[in-house]
Amino acid sequence: MKRSKIYKPLKDQALIGMPYLVFRDLQKGQMVRAKDNYPIPLPALLIDIGDVRFSNLSEHQQKGDCVISIYLYMDLVTDSFDNAEMENETIELLDHMDDVFQTFEGFSISGLTPLVRQTEYKPQYGTRFIMYRVDFASTLDSGKQIKQTTTPKPEVELKPYNFKRR
Repeated sequence: MKRSKIYKPLKDQALIGMPYLVFRDLQKGQMVRAKDNYPIPLPALLIDIGDVRFSNLSEHQQKGDCVISIYLYMDLVTDSFDNAEMENETIELLDHMDDVFQTFEGFSISGLTPLVRQTEYKPQYGTRFIMYRVDFASTLDSGKQIKQTTTPKPEVELKPYNFKRR
């Protein structure tokens, strides 16, 4: 299965389930190397189609177990301690992890089993952002179209053989 056929529907589904997103992309380590990348507007969602472990079926067909990781980056408003400025707004940011689950759990793409949440990681805090990561497991169908060709049979010319008797 072509990865573009996985990525595009996920990207579209993100906007349906989380209309507040302003940026969607493949996960390429943009936030880890923020100085090397253009400023990424938040909230942003990054999608990582992880390694795929394949099992052989028959006739060049395979099933592949994969993990699709969804990274949601939100602007970290301020602090969450008692009486902090915008304390409630900052605490409410924690609820956005559930947006990822609600948007992608059970989401199905042709050739891919519905996504099932596998791991939810604790929030990671960066400079002015909070990141939520949720991994979903799925199985994809993959196969190779084999065009069967046959080699033409050579034309054989048989000549009679004369046996001489002695």
